[in-house]
This record gives sequence, C-alpha cells and structure tokens, in this order.
Amino acid sequence: MKIILVSDTHTNASVLAKVKEKFPGYDHYIHCGDILVSPDNACGFHAVAGNLDDSSLYPQESVLNAGRLRILIKHGHDLFIGADPNYRSVARYARKNGYDAVFFGHSHIYYDGEVDGIRLLNPGSLWKSRDNSPRTFMIVTIEDDVIKAEKKTSVDLL
Repeated sequence: MKIILVSDTHTNASVLAKVKEKFPGYDHYIHCGDILVSPDNACGFHAVAGNLDDSSLYPQESVLNAGRLRILIKHGHDLFIGADPNYRSVARYARKNGYDAVFFGHSHIYYDGEVDGIRLLNPGSLWKSRDNSPRTFMIVTIEDDVIKAEKKTSVDLL
C-alpha cells in the first residue's frame, strides 16, 4: 500500500493538486487536518478535521486498516497543546484505543518515530513549518505490516 500523507495546508488546494499531479496512482491520499477547503476542493484527499476546519465537513478521526495494522488518522490538536507535541500522549491514546500507528498533524513539524511501541507519523506542513525547516509531506509505504516513511519537501513539487 502506498500513501501520500499531508497536513496543515491551510486553504492551499493548489498544493494538493500539485501533489496529486507529481505523485499519481497512490492507493490513498490522506490529509491530517487544517485543510480549510470543502471536500469538493480537497483534490481527492481523504481528510480529517483540524482545529481550524468546519467539523461538519470532516470527521474528527478516521481509521485505516492495512493488513493487521490499525492506523488512526487524527489532527492531534485534542491530544497536545500548541506546536510542542507530546508524543507520549499521542501514543497513550493510540494504545488505549487499540491502534498500532497514528498519522497526525497540527504541530507543523515533521516527525517519524516510535513511542512505546506505537508508530507516529506527522508529515509536517505544506503551508508553513514551525521549526524553520522546508515545508514537508510524506510518502508512506506499508508492506507485510511494516510502515516505511519517506520525507518529501515542497522542492519535490517543482
């Protein structure tokens, strides 16, 4: 399974269209919230609601089943405050609810790690990073219940 994972594009639907143009044919295009456009303008991305989104347009969270893996897709604003994510809190929520991994956003900071046995992936932001790094997104590959992530930047969209 091949997935494009983005977050925090803040009304920039053109960047979503560019991602789909440059990376066609993926199994899933997932947006981890703060998309700030209607589903009609989401360029085919499956999105969850971020703290700035209209929660009547998108679910608060979603689940992706990949083989034996249960993956939670969530913005994350209700799991930690501000730009300093509490990865243990995210992992604790996942473990309590039976998830193997969490795809999340909100912090605008790229993260690929494992905490307490839970895989955590945050693609950062294609709008504005909060750590002065380039704007980022991820290519996620899941094969034989192994999750691999590859960091991409806005430069990869040129």
